[in-house]
Amino acid sequence: MAISEFSYPLFQGYDWWTMYKDRGVQLQIGGSDQYGNICAGMDAVSHMRKIHGMNNESDDPRTATYGLTTPLLTTASGEKFGKSAGNAVWLDKHMLSSFDLYQVCCPAIVHRRPLISVSTSYAQQTATSSAT
Repeated sequence: MAISEFSYPLFQGYDWWTMYKDRGVQLQIGGSDQYGNICAGMDAVSHMRKIHGMNNESDDPRTATYGLTTPLLTTASGEKFGKSAGNAVWLDKHMLSSFDLYQVCCPAIVHRRPLISVSTSYAQQTATSSAT
């Protein structure tokens, strides 16, 4: 394991602490491969709150931190989307055109699961299980 891999959760945790403290960011969303880093960030924010005397509301859900992971976005061939693969999905019109974002969210290829279905899969599973 390289030092960069080992220290990444520390940097991500401190980054979250800075956003939490300065801007009130309580939720971090990432792909399922980021689960460990998101948990480390939640622990880092909790620890830093104790150090800075902000822990008097530790059980209050309005001040807690939350992590949410989603299945990884993949191409039709199963390749992961990301910066290192050169096909990152950016929510910035200067980094990804509206057309390219549309192609990710609503693919024309039938065998690819569109991004929109990821956010509604729980409702579909609930409807399917209650119908049986």
